[in-house]
Order: sequence, then C-alpha cells, then structure tokens
Amino acid sequence: MTAGAPCAASPGQPPRSAAAASPAARPWAAEAAQPAGGRRRLGQAAAALDAAAGLLRGEPAMASAARSLAARAADLAGGRFTLALFGAFSAGKSSFANALLGEEVLPVSPHPATAAVGRILAPEGGFAHRTAAVTMKQEENFWEDILHSFSVLQLAAPQRSNWISAVARLQTGGLHPSSLPHAGFLRAAAAGWDSCGPLLGTERTVSLEEYRSLVADETKACFVQSTDLYYDCPLTRSGIVLVDTPGADSLHARHTGVTFGYMKDADAICFVTYYNHAFSKADRSLLAQLGRIKDSFALDKMFFIINASDLAADEEELAEVKQHVAQNLRAGGLNAPRIYALSSLLALEGKTGSGLETYEASGFSVFEEVLSQFAGEELPRLSLAAARDSLRTVRRRAEEWQQLSLMEAGQREAGMARLRQQREAAEIRLSRLVAEERPLRDLRREGGELLYHVRQRLAFAFGRFYQESFHPSILREDSGNLKQIFVACGRELERSILRELEQELWATTLRLEAAGRRFVGITAAAAAADLSAEGHEPLLRENAGQHWPSPEKLDCGLAPLDWAELWGQFKSPRHFFEGPGRAGIRAAAEPRFKEAVAAAVALQEELLLNYYCEAAAEALVLAGDELREQLAEREAAMTELLKGGDSAQHWGRTAGELSLLEQAFDDMVDGQL
Repeated sequence: MTAGAPCAASPGQPPRSAAAASPAARPWAAEAAQPAGGRRRLGQAAAALDAAAGLLRGEPAMASAARSLAARAADLAGGRFTLALFGAFSAGKSSFANALLGEEVLPVSPHPATAAVGRILAPEGGFAHRTAAVTMKQEENFWEDILHSFSVLQLAAPQRSNWISAVARLQTGGLHPSSLPHAGFLRAAAAGWDSCGPLLGTERTVSLEEYRSLVADETKACFVQSTDLYYDCPLTRSGIVLVDTPGADSLHARHTGVTFGYMKDADAICFVTYYNHAFSKADRSLLAQLGRIKDSFALDKMFFIINASDLAADEEELAEVKQHVAQNLRAGGLNAPRIYALSSLLALEGKTGSGLETYEASGFSVFEEVLSQFAGEELPRLSLAAARDSLRTVRRRAEEWQQLSLMEAGQREAGMARLRQQREAAEIRLSRLVAEERPLRDLRREGGELLYHVRQRLAFAFGRFYQESFHPSILREDSGNLKQIFVACGRELERSILRELEQELWATTLRLEAAGRRFVGITAAAAAADLSAEGHEPLLRENAGQHWPSPEKLDCGLAPLDWAELWGQFKSPRHFFEGPGRAGIRAAAEPRFKEAVAAAVALQEELLLNYYCEAAAEALVLAGDELREQLAEREAAMTELLKGGDSAQHWGRTAGELSLLEQAFDDMVDGQL
C-alpha cells in the first residue's frame, strides 16, 4: 500500500461499539443481521465433494472427475454472497446498508458526483476490522472524467494546465438540469485537487474514520475509484458482501459497464427508493435495464425496497405508494416484483438499543427473513443440484469399472481392442467438432436479429426521449438565452439516446452469450453422443455451465446533430409546445438520429459478433479437450483392468465409499433441493 498524504490516515483499530461488542445482550438483533446464516450447510456439502475428489486423485482414470469435484467444492466453500445495492444517490442506500449491518457504519451523506464502487466485507488477508482499502482513480481515468464533464456542459476541452481556472469561470446559467451534477463534480474536483490529486493511481489502507471522510466529502470522493471496508459484524461474518453501486443519475452514465457487471454477477440485487421521492429518469433507465436482463438470471434475484416507510400517514397511504412503485416496475418490464416497505432508521434503532418492538415496527424483519431464505436455500439450490449430479456421475463411473473388471479376460481384451479401433475415428470426430462452422454461423445470424431489434426499440423510444429532453419546465421565455438552452436540450437528447443504446447493447451481450452457449452445447452434445461407447457411461462436459466473460467495455458514440442549425426552425416556446414547432423540429431531427444509431449499431454489431464467435470457438476447443481427456481416461482404465489383480475389489471399494459420500451429501442438503 502506498503511504498516505494529505487525504490519508494511519490504519487504526478503534474499540468496537457497544452494540457490536454485546450481541448476546440482543440475540434477536444478532440473528436478524444474519440473512446468510443458512449458507453454512454449503461448507458441509463442499467437504463431502472435497472428500470424493481426494478419493479419486490417485486414479488416472478419474483425473478429470477429481478436478471437477474439487472445483465444485471450492465454489461451495467460498461461501460469499454478493448483495448489490442500486438506486438514486438520495434513496437512502447508506441507511439501508447500516440497518443490514446492525450498526451505523456508513455516513448518510453521499454525493451525486461519487462514482466509486464501495464494498463492505469481513476482515481478511491482513486487513483488520474497521479499516478500508482505498483505490484512487488512475490519472488518465480522472482526466477522462474531467473532459467528459466539460463536454456535457458544452465547454471547450481544457488543457491539463488550466482546467482548474476554467472551472473557476464556470457559469451554470442556461444549462440543462441533468447536466448540473457535472458542474458540481468539476467544482469538487478543483477544490480537492491540491490534497488528493497527488494520490491518483495509489492504493492505501485507511481507518474507518478516514474512510467516512473520504466517502462523505465530495472534494475527496470524486478522486476515489473503489473502496473495500473491512468490518466484522454478524452479516459480514456470515459471508455477505455488500456492494454500494454508483447512484442512478446522469453523472454516472459513463459507468454503465460497472453497473451492468454487478447486475449480472451479484447473487442478489436490492433496488432502493425513498418513500416520498418520485422515480427519476435515471431510476426508470436502471429499472428498464433490470427488465431487459431479468430473463438471463437463473432465478429471480431482485428485491425492491421502499425506504422510510414510517413516513406514511397510515396503511392506506402506504398501500398507494406500493401500488405506485409496482406500476413503475411493471413499466420497466418487471411484472412480478418483490416489494418491501420498511424503515431503515427504525430498524437500526431497534438493533442498537431501542429493542425488539422498534425493530419489528420497522418492517425490516420481513425482508431479512426473505433474504435469509434466498441466500441460504433458494440460491444454493442450483449449485447443490449440479454438485449432486457430479457426485452421482462419478459413482456410476466407478461402478462401471467394477462391472468391467468382473468380466472374463477375453471380454475385457475385446473391449480394449474396440476402444483402440475407435481411437482414430474419435480423433477425426473431435477435429470436426473444433472446426464446426455451423454454431458460429447460427450465432452470427441470431446476433444480427438481436441487434436489428435494438435499432427498432430505439426508434420506438425516440419520441419519449424527445419529450423528456425538450420539456416546458426547461425551455421557457424567462429562462435566459433560449438558443443556448435549446442546444442544451438537444445535447441531453443525444446523451439519453446514447445511454439507452449502451444499455441495450450490454443486455444484448447476455443474449449473445446465451445463444453462443446454446449452439456450442448442441454441437458438443452431438459429438459426445457419437463418441460414447456401448457399455460405458456416456461422456459428459463438466464445463458446459460456465459463463463467458462479458466485454470489458463498449465504446459507443453517436454523430452529433447540428442543433444550432435546427434552432433556425424555433420561433418561441409557445409555438414549440402549443403550435407545430415541436413536431417540425422532431421531423427534422429524427431521421438523423436513426442514421446515427444505425451507424453506431453496425459498428458494435461487428465487434460484438466477432467477440462472441471467438468465445464460441474457444468453447468448442475446450469441449474437444474435455472429451479427448475422458476417452484417454477410459482407455487407461481398460489397460489397468487387463492386468487383472484386485481391480474388481478396488473399484468396488471406491464405488462404495463414493456411495457413502453421496448419501452424506444428500442428508446434508436435505430440504434444499
């Protein structure tokens, strides 16, 4: 870690709070703070798989099976459960996280300029309780943020030597409201440059107090890339990692890849909205993205939180708010959402001293019980089912070798001869598998169709974005320089469509991955069927369920429109909103946008299809290697069986031990599957 400078503080470990030190005095609160308590059974299941892998490690005929079982055991034993929090910067995500943690850990004063990802996890790897690892932005990334904000504010790109003086001259008159956070970011960055600028590109360990200062002080937070806070409490001790993602507002539009990554990979997602806050445009965009990708999840992992429900005057008002939230979720394609109205403030008060009555009144216990069931039972079910299948397959293979060893020597020799005769044909079949063009051709065809529909959806959404960007509350007679504001509205329309395009493309990566895996799976399964010999267990692909990595980033851009030229058609706000002005300017702008979107999609189509076709080709090679190894193992096993000896007894003992482990595995996960 790099030594601290003006923004740094020495790592410290102050005494834990009384609330943290005496969970026994409040056993109900400690229990409520452990939504992943049921996941301890995963460790027991992992131990059974690891024992099975150890039993097979010395068996050349079971090398691939031993590796597969060990890998599944490691996955189960990892025990981590990532809970990602999404929502606007004022939705109360910090207070919600504090209620989950059971202590007031995070400062409840975030800023919209903050684009850092913050994780909270149990102490590990030499990091002590109440310390944080802080990763500052790289200098180039920070400079890209500066240039982006200048661009959004329609200002000329500054030089590195004069950007602070340019910020000092910044005027916010005539700006579109959605661009104002960028002005706030630039001012915060200029104010904090002398103290935090020298720390760009560094990683430091800081105390909890310094961590709070970093995330609460906008002049420091805007320099931070990410934070890992190590905090020991029942929730983190149970393996849960809380992730606070960048707020859903326009400043973070450039970080859609980060947001998408957590949507895709998190074990559970909580979207937090504040009780009396209307859904913003950014909120709706985020919900629409969740609606696009929900079908790619193996199970519904989304929870929607209405925070500060104690503000409701009565149950009738609370029911109306729930209905309003549900309508917004359905508009985003989320038709059966799990909605929980709760008070993070009351929950924290109850956990830290007020008592059970206050905690129960918060509504938090209902959510934590559901989360506990999801983390401890619903989510592990898929992993446990796959692990059970792997263990069963390995046991059947051991039984196969036992049965073969009981055959007459002549029968075993004939079987070995058949395997040798099939070896050359198998190599030819595997070569054909790796060279298969049909799955790649099918993937390109389906990818082209997916991206065609992206263009269609963007064309359909143009009218909505046009109305939102050119709004009568912004484009008014008394708002100053009307031309400047008109151009600002046009630029906001461009940014809105670009954000929508990026969201659509990220969602398309999941569909391309699913299609690629499907086509590869069909092709590899056909090869495995061709290579499976009579009297032997069928060949299987252990890595068939592995996810493919998404692209690191998508470099999208739209050719900008000349809004100064279109200004010539603008006569007045009244003519625009009440007369034919709005329709006329839309008629002029819409075809140009369609051309710009088509060009951008065409460029991304080539890049994305090449990326996923390469991934599919690599998956075919991996499938061929797996099948080749299993064939070699089968031949090695038959060679050993020809030697005679105690092969039958050996494989009988192995199959028996595997059967006992399988039964123990079933007993441990009873009720999970």
